[in-house]
Amino acid sequence: MSQQNRYPVILLHGMFGYGQQQITTNKVPYFGLWVKDIRKMFNEMGIPCAAPSMGPFTSAWNRACEVYAQLFGGTVDYGKAHAEKYGMDRFGATYDTPLLPQWGTLDENGELIKANIIGHSFGGVTGRLLTELMVNGSAEERAATDPNDLSELFRGGHKGWVHSITTLASPHNGASCLEGQIGVVMRHICRGICDVFNIVDVTPARAIYNIGLGMYGLTPEQGDFKHVWQDQGYKKYMFEMEDTIVADLTYEGAHALNDRLPEQPDVYYFSHRGYRSFPTLFGNQIPSPKAFPLINILGFFMGRQDVSQLPDKAWRQNDMVINTISGEAPDGAKRKDLKDGKLPRSIKPATWYVYPAEWKDHMSFLGWTMGKEAIGDYYKGLYEAASSAPTIKP
Repeated sequence: MSQQNRYPVILLHGMFGYGQQQITTNKVPYFGLWVKDIRKMFNEMGIPCAAPSMGPFTSAWNRACEVYAQLFGGTVDYGKAHAEKYGMDRFGATYDTPLLPQWGTLDENGELIKANIIGHSFGGVTGRLLTELMVNGSAEERAATDPNDLSELFRGGHKGWVHSITTLASPHNGASCLEGQIGVVMRHICRGICDVFNIVDVTPARAIYNIGLGMYGLTPEQGDFKHVWQDQGYKKYMFEMEDTIVADLTYEGAHALNDRLPEQPDVYYFSHRGYRSFPTLFGNQIPSPKAFPLINILGFFMGRQDVSQLPDKAWRQNDMVINTISGEAPDGAKRKDLKDGKLPRSIKPATWYVYPAEWKDHMSFLGWTMGKEAIGDYYKGLYEAASSAPTIKP
């Protein structure tokens, strides 16, 4: 593959994740873990790379708004119509320094500087929604907001700013771990995590990990011990509200998102997904003992889950978090399966290039079970694939 361009990279984390603003990144970056800092690697290669932080439990919409504010600088605007619909604050944190100031500017040759988005897990879904808003904005927000008060994100008009979207183990069509009884347990786990980290968030240690639900009044300010216990609020958020990551991750929620996110005619799409489970004689799947320990048990229950409400039993194969089949491409999207793992000479936009499933669990795509050189080469390969796609001028 010959390189056609050399655009910046945006790394988008998934559920439970964190970005470069959290000091956790200094020791264990999300992309690369303790093995290798992928963001730093790209920057050292002369490729500008940003890894913004998003709320680990917020919806795709809210995450896209947070990413936009960090990349360009400014205050997070969740949208007037959106805030009124869900009973939340319209504005969030302010970021004085843009993480990727060159994005959307012109280079020395007068050519538009685009970006390559690499999203792990729900970060892939976030990248798709961010791209849609960049191009088309939001008709609902334009109708509800004074033009002088409207976020540029909702105005749209940034056609051609995204060169490619590469997804790694992304739940394009939902995740069965949010369905049925497993889904109930997962919501309780998320609620418990929020309770624990609320205690952290009222101390200076919030820089390590932030739940990021302040727009719903659920994340107290530093030092606000009076409002540290928000258990009932988190219960309502996880079980009753629609503007959440758990709602977007259901089969129904994911397909509702897909209906709003058509493939862009000038964006290239690549998907990678994994599996770390074995089939049994009874049609179930059992996890590999070498899977990441903290998610191995989830993979066990996903492999035995009642999938009668889902299209077929293929949904039992998983990477311990995401169903392998869901990581392929959005249902109904134009796609080309790369059975030999090689891209064709002619790469077309608005088509998902689906790589063969890899022997990886959900965390392997971040560096688990991979050596320093291996994980570095893996991400370089992702970039080379995206850069081999010819530039489409806006």
